[in-house]
Amino acid sequence: MTMHQKWPTWKDAGTARVRTGLPIPAAEMTALLGFLMALSAFSIDAMLPALHDLALAFQTGDTRAQLVVNLYFLGFALGQVYFGPLSDRFGRRPVLGVAATGFFLCALALVFAPSFGFILAVRFLQGMFGAAMRVVGTALVRDFYRGEAMARVLSFAMMVLLVAPLIAPSLGVLLLRWGWRAPFALIATIAAVLVIWLALRLPESLPPERRRPLQVDHLRRAWERLLQTPPSLAFTLILACTYGMLYAYLASSAQLYKQHFGLSNTQFALAFAGTGLFQIAGTVTNGLGVTRLGLRRVLPPAVVGLSLACALLVVAAPLGAGPLGYWLLLNAAFFSIALIFSNANSAALEPLGDIAGFASSVIGFTSTVLANLFGLAIGQLAQGSPTGLALGFFLLSLGNLLALAVALRAGWRRGDQACVQPATRSTAAEQ
Repeated sequence: MTMHQKWPTWKDAGTARVRTGLPIPAAEMTALLGFLMALSAFSIDAMLPALHDLALAFQTGDTRAQLVVNLYFLGFALGQVYFGPLSDRFGRRPVLGVAATGFFLCALALVFAPSFGFILAVRFLQGMFGAAMRVVGTALVRDFYRGEAMARVLSFAMMVLLVAPLIAPSLGVLLLRWGWRAPFALIATIAAVLVIWLALRLPESLPPERRRPLQVDHLRRAWERLLQTPPSLAFTLILACTYGMLYAYLASSAQLYKQHFGLSNTQFALAFAGTGLFQIAGTVTNGLGVTRLGLRRVLPPAVVGLSLACALLVVAAPLGAGPLGYWLLLNAAFFSIALIFSNANSAALEPLGDIAGFASSVIGFTSTVLANLFGLAIGQLAQGSPTGLALGFFLLSLGNLLALAVALRAGWRRGDQACVQPATRSTAAEQ
C-alpha cells in the first residue's frame, strides 16, 4: 500500500475473502489458541492463594502483595500496543515464539526471585508477553477466518480458557505446601510445553506480501481507520465493560464470599469454580448458537440478557439475598458474559481484517485499560459488598447497551453475514 492508496472502509469489509489455507487441523488450531489464552489466565488465578504467603516471605502487606496481579494486568495492557503491529510486520509465528519464550523465562525467574521488587518488575514483563499470546493469537485466527466462523473458533477456544478458574486456585492451594514459589514453577512448566508446541506445530498465517512496514504514518492512518469504524469502536467499549465486570469480580470475590457471606476457604473455592462452570456452559451455548443462528442474532440478546441479570442483582442485594440466591444471579450474569466475549471481539475485528494485527492491539489495549479502570473503581468502592458489586455490574451493563445501540445505528446488523470458512488451496489460487 502506497502513501496515496485509500484504506478500505468498514462497509467494504463484507466483500473481503480469506486468502490463506489452514495447514493444521481446525481442532488443533482451536486447542492451541485456547492454550495461549489459558496460560495467561492461569498465571493469574494460580497465584491468588499464594499472595498472603508471598507477603509474609518478603515482610510486606497483603494489599501491597496484590500489586503482583495489578502489574501483570498493566503489562498485559501495554504489551498489546506493541506485539500486534510487530506481528503485522514480521509475521505471527516468530512474534508468538518470542512471546512464549519470554513468558517462560519470566516464570522461571520468578521461581528464584530474590526480592519483592524483582517480582513486580518481572510480573510486569510477563504480562507484556502474555498480551502477545492473546492479540497475536487472535490476529492469527482472523487471518484464517472471519464473521461467524471466527466467532465459533474463538468461542470454543474460550472453553479452554475458562478451565483455568476451575482448577488454578485449587492447584495453587495444593502447591502452597512447597511454598509460594511452587505455583510459579508450575506456570514455568506449562509455558515450556507451549514453547515446544508452537515451535513444532504453529503455522504462519501472514504471507510476506501481506505484511506491513512499521511506519509512523502507516500506524497513524491505521488508527484513523479504526476511529472511522463505529461498530469496531462500539464493540471495543462492550469488551471493556464486560471485562471490567470480570476484573471487579476477581478483585472482590474473596471479600464477597468470605467476609460478607461467611463462606469457608473450601466453600469459596467451590463457589469460584462453579462460576467457571457457568461460563463454560455459556461458551458452549455460544458456539452452538453462532453456528445455527449467526453472530448478529446471538450477540444483541446476550448484551440485553446481561443487563437484565445485573438489574436483578441490584434488586436482590439490598433485599438480603442469601449466598445461594446471589451466587445464582451472579452466575446468570457470567453466563451472558460468556456469550459476549468472543462475539464482541469478532465483531470489533470483522471490518478490520486487512489490519488485523494492529486492530487487535488497539482493541485489546483500549478494552484492557478501560476494564482495569472499571474493575479497580468497582473493587475499591464496593469493598466486596454484594450491593456495591451489583451496582457496579449494572452500570457497566448500561454502557454495553449504549454501545450496542451505536453499533446498530451504524448499520452493523445489516452487514454481511456470510460465514467464511478457511480457504482451500484452490480457493486461494482462484484469487
